[in-house]
Amino acid sequence: MKRSISVLLLVATGALAQTGPPQTQPSPTPPQGFDELSREAQKTYEAGNTERAEQLFTRAVRLRPGWAEGWWAIGMIAYQRDHYPQCRDALTRMVELDKSAAPGFALLGLCEFRTQQYDKALGHLKKAHMLVPASESGGPLLDMADYHLALLLTRQGAFEVAQEVMLRVALKERNNSEMAFAAGLASLRMPILPPEVPDNQKEVVAMAGKAFWDLITQSPEQAEAGFHALISKYPDFPKVHYLYGTYLASHHPEQCAPEFLEELRVSPDSVPARVQLALRYIVEKKLDQALKFAREAVALSPDSVGSQLALAEVLRAQGDDEHALAGYLVAKRLDPTSPKIRLYLVNAYRALGRVEDMRREEADYARLKTAQPNWP
Repeated sequence: MKRSISVLLLVATGALAQTGPPQTQPSPTPPQGFDELSREAQKTYEAGNTERAEQLFTRAVRLRPGWAEGWWAIGMIAYQRDHYPQCRDALTRMVELDKSAAPGFALLGLCEFRTQQYDKALGHLKKAHMLVPASESGGPLLDMADYHLALLLTRQGAFEVAQEVMLRVALKERNNSEMAFAAGLASLRMPILPPEVPDNQKEVVAMAGKAFWDLITQSPEQAEAGFHALISKYPDFPKVHYLYGTYLASHHPEQCAPEFLEELRVSPDSVPARVQLALRYIVEKKLDQALKFAREAVALSPDSVGSQLALAEVLRAQGDDEHALAGYLVAKRLDPTSPKIRLYLVNAYRALGRVEDMRREEADYARLKTAQPNWP
């Protein structure tokens, strides 16, 4: 899959278009100038001599270092040849020259993933994702980049965002068991990569991933059957009841609380289950129970943004806007780049009549949304 995507994108994007049409006969003498080198490089690549083409493109960018398409070609060829450090270095130059090149950021992130530079890969794959609106098709390379982005978000523990990205992938890769398996890790909140899954956990991960994938690609009845099969076979596996509870919260919200309570039976220290129960009990007007679970969540994980937001929401529902504001401010400190938290603060300041603070947060919300387009 990796090689076919590389060839497809190299041709489809017209990355070499500025090098001119290929010649049908070899040059009688070795190319010297930039125009000759670039034309010969393209012709050599199309003839299948990737090693020689890489050499020619390298000579061409030495003559014209600002030629972004040349760096792109070098990176693509290096990726095809499994030369990931060289690919990374060439594409680093390319994106410096063209900061709107989603394919460049995508392939750079994939190269860094291969060299296990996961933090850098996450940043560049996220950049590629944000450059392509969800309503547009980024092509196979961008789909593969989104898949690896979801892997790294899962590894980081950003499970909900990973699922959002994986949903976008599933809409295009409807029948991909490898990707569905990886979705199982985010669904079960396991912060590891697919090769790290123990043998005795592969089946439950696969079943969770299939249930998630079917929810997007199959009928509601088939998806629900997958969740029931998972619950029946693995009723005591951590996060299984939580996963089913989140499904119910979206589709049958009045049925979700028992599943989260069941998750607490399996995992007594589960913070996410407590957060979900607090939010559900706000809706059901069971505010004392909501406050209990929210306070427990904060006590178990004070640095959890979800815990702090849940407690703030409960306090606001009880009319305690001052203490709710304190919770929102803690969440802002923990995640200063989240636009969503700024909206919570806008509403909190509005409730307290603090107009100047409200307008500041509104401006910050707009700034953060602009800086992170197309991000979940």
